[in-house]
Amino acid sequence: MDFDQWNELRRGARCPFDGPRPESTDEWDLIAPLRVSTLYLYKNQTYRGHCMLILDLRHATRPDELSAQEWLQFCADLYTAETAITRTLNPDHINTAALGNLMPHLHWLTQGRDMPDTRLETHEQLGLLQSLRRALTSGAAK
Repeated sequence: MDFDQWNELRRGARCPFDGPRPESTDEWDLIAPLRVSTLYLYKNQTYRGHCMLILDLRHATRPDELSAQEWLQFCADLYTAETAITRTLNPDHINTAALGNLMPHLHWLTQGRDMPDTRLETHEQLGLLQSLRRALTSGAAK
């Protein structure tokens, strides 16, 4: 992506993270909408539980573009997502990033661009999606 394309995305022109987004793509599957964002499970599961949490309120590229209340809600969604992932998968560690250098739209993720592409069998991917959804709706992540 060149500088002009990145600047267009930064301004919100044709941002693929602005709504409406598809529930499923070649890259992710919808887990659930939260308060002010939506949680997606990456299909590349080299690191089990690799997810992305995308801000839904509007196009924003940095925390200072949100009100203090909106930022707190987005962080609360991150806490909810991390709790669900932890309860579902019991990982030794979770890495969280909000870089915005590849996609200028507020989102939290574990960056996986340079990792090997490890896809789960369809039934395993669906089982992980269902487990994460249950963890979010059962109150375990609240």
